[in-house]
Amino acid sequence: MKRRPLLIGVVVLLLGVGAACGAFVAWAQFDLAVGSFERGDYDGAIAHLEKAIKEAPDSARVRILLGWSLYKRGEAARAKAEFERALRMDPSDPNAFYAHEGLGWIAYGAGDHDRAMAAFGESLRLKPGYHNAHDGLGWSYLGKRDLVRAEANFKTALAQVPDDHDAQWGLAFVAYHRGDWAQAIERFRELVRRDDRDTLSRSGLGWSHYFKGDYPVARQIFLDLARREPTWADPLAGLAWIAERQGRPDEAKAGFRKAIEKSAAYVATPDLRKLLAGRPEWVDLWRDLGWALYHQRAFLQSEAEFRALLERHPNDPDGLRGLGYALYALKRYREAIAPLQRSLATRADLPVVRERVEIPGVAGLHVIVSDTAATLAWTHYHAGDLPDALKHFREVTRRHPDWADSWSGLGWTLFKLGDRKESERAFRRSLEAQPNYPDALNGLQTLGRRS
Repeated sequence: MKRRPLLIGVVVLLLGVGAACGAFVAWAQFDLAVGSFERGDYDGAIAHLEKAIKEAPDSARVRILLGWSLYKRGEAARAKAEFERALRMDPSDPNAFYAHEGLGWIAYGAGDHDRAMAAFGESLRLKPGYHNAHDGLGWSYLGKRDLVRAEANFKTALAQVPDDHDAQWGLAFVAYHRGDWAQAIERFRELVRRDDRDTLSRSGLGWSHYFKGDYPVARQIFLDLARREPTWADPLAGLAWIAERQGRPDEAKAGFRKAIEKSAAYVATPDLRKLLAGRPEWVDLWRDLGWALYHQRAFLQSEAEFRALLERHPNDPDGLRGLGYALYALKRYREAIAPLQRSLATRADLPVVRERVEIPGVAGLHVIVSDTAATLAWTHYHAGDLPDALKHFREVTRRHPDWADSWSGLGWTLFKLGDRKESERAFRRSLEAQPNYPDALNGLQTLGRRS
C-alpha cells in the first residue's frame, strides 16, 4: 500500500536586529514580527512585517521572515515569491540559507523532489551542517525512494540536533519503506511514546504491525486512531484490510466504502484495484470508488479507475458513464463521446448524477443534476458538434424541464448556431428552473439582454 506521510517542517528563525537609528520604528516592527512568529501568530507577524516594509527601506531579512510567515499560513505561492525576492535583493544576506530552505520545502510539498534537493543543497552550502536542510534532503530522497541517502541525511541531522523530531520520524519511514517492520515498529513506538498526540506516527505503527502480520495489534491501533482522527480515511482503510486478511469480506467491503467516503484518492491503491479485479461481486464498490474520485475532483484517478473496471467488466453501463464523465471533466471531449454513447446504448436505468461543476467566469463550484445524455450534449457542444449537441439538449430538456444546466446548454448551442431569439428563450427557461443560475445569466449578458 502507498504511504504518503505529511511533513511539517519545524523552523526557528534566528534573525539578528541591526542598529539603524533612522529606521528605529521599522526595526521595532521587525522585532514584534519575530515575537509573533515564534508564538505561532503568523497573521500578526505578516502585519508587522508589511508595516516595516512601508516605514523603512526594504531588506532581504524582512522578506525572508515574511516568506516564512506566509508559508506557515499555507500560502505557498506568495511565500515562494517573497523568498525569491529576498534572494534577488541580497543573495549574500546572512539569512539567505533560510530562504533556500523555504524554497526547498515548497518544492517538496509540490512533489518536485529534484528542485527541493537543489534548494536544500544551496541552504547547506551557505550554512554547513544545518539540520533542517538535512531533514529536507532526507525527505526528498525518501520521496525518490533512495533510502540510503535518505537515511544518511536524517542521521546527519540527528548528529547535529539529537532530539530532531523530523529526523527521527524520517528514520522510522526509512525502515517502513525498507520493509524492516521490526525496526519500523520500534521507531514509531518511540515517537508515539514521546508524543501521544503524534497520530501520523501512530498510523505508521499500525501499518507496520499490519504488514508484519500482527493483525490484532494493528486493529487496536487503527480503532484508537479512528477515534482520534475521525476525518481520516487511513485507519478505516487499515481496519478494512485487516478484515479482508482475516476472511471477513462483508466487513471489509463496508470498511472500504466508509474509507472511500473520507478520501477516495487515499484508498485507491494498486492493492485495492487488484482486490476489486478479483472480486466480480464487488463491482458496485469499484463503481463507488470511481465516482467518489470524480466527485472529490480527482479526475485523472477517476479515469484510471473506470478504465481498470471496464477491462474487467467491458460493458458495465455505469462504468462507461463514469469514464465519459471523467474524460469530460478533463476536457478531453472527443474521447468522452464514445463511452457516453456506449452507456446510452445499453438503455440501462441509471440514477441521475448530482455534481458540482465549474461555470466559466464564475467563482466556485455549482450544484447541478445531470445524466448521460446531458453530459453527452455538453461534450458534443465543446467538441464543436453543434447539431448533435442541439439534438441531445432538446431531448434532455423535454424529459427534465427542471434542469437549469441543460436549458443553459441549449441556449449556448442555439446562440452559436445563430438563433438568438430561441437562445434567449432557453436561457430564460433555465432561470425559471433555477433563479439566478450563473451560466444562464452569462448567456443573457452575452446576448445583451437583462435577466
